[in-house]
Amino acid sequence: MLGRMFSIYEQIQLAAIPGINTTIKDKYFTSASTTPARIFPILGDLAAKHMRKAWKSKGLKVKLDKALGELTGRVGDRYPSRLSLEERGAFQLGYYFENQKRFDKANKNNNEQGENND
Repeated sequence: MLGRMFSIYEQIQLAAIPGINTTIKDKYFTSASTTPARIFPILGDLAAKHMRKAWKSKGLKVKLDKALGELTGRVGDRYPSRLSLEERGAFQLGYYFENQKRFDKANKNNNEQGENND
């Protein structure tokens, strides 16, 4: 769940600041996957700031907020202090799983638009 949450936080940042050079992945990925209790509160604060910025798509904002709410509800009442090597692997898999979901949806939408233009 934490890896998926991290991906959602990154999507929120990218939506709020298009074309950003350094994302939260560059800055926090390793720390978030080893000591989530120290990093996820920072990421949550950043996401709240990014959510307040002007958004091109209200629908995307609602979708990301809803996904984040669902995932945080599954984490429990606190973040784990440290993750083992196996748990870090699960974090990475969750992150890439969530990213792939986003890319699959984008490709599907692009294919559907291409078919409609034919």
